Amino acid sequence: MSAQNLLGASIPERDPIKLMRALQAGLPSTSLRRFKQATGLADKDVAALLQIAGRTLTRVKASTRLPADLSDRLYAVASVYALAELVFGDRATAIGWLSEPQFAFQNRPPREFLSSELGRQQVKALLNQIEQGLLA
Repeated sequence: MSAQNLLGASIPERDPIKLMRALQAGLPSTSLRRFKQATGLADKDVAALLQIAGRTLTRVKASTRLPADLSDRLYAVASVYALAELVFGDRATAIGWLSEPQFAFQNRPPREFLSSELGRQQVKALLNQIEQGLLA
């Protein structure tokens, strides 16, 4: 699974330069709708993950392309969801794990940490440990 699948957009994930250019140009606004559908998140949860106000979310959903900064954050969050899906083997389990309190995060859901780069790094690190069998 990849972020591209979650976002429903053609994203050159294997080429960092092209990926950066694609994000700077802005993802199609349909990527936001696809992510929301794939994760089952409510608008308020998506807005919190992307660090934007609810009204801003409504406005960008109506536009053709997302701004570069929002595209970058959406891709970063979708990448964590994609990694969780890869680690757990299916989307439902991945979404459940990201939404349920985890001991490693002081009994808070990992999803609460995805709105910042540091938080995303911590969640990815834990997912990688789980994948390597270091945590059960």
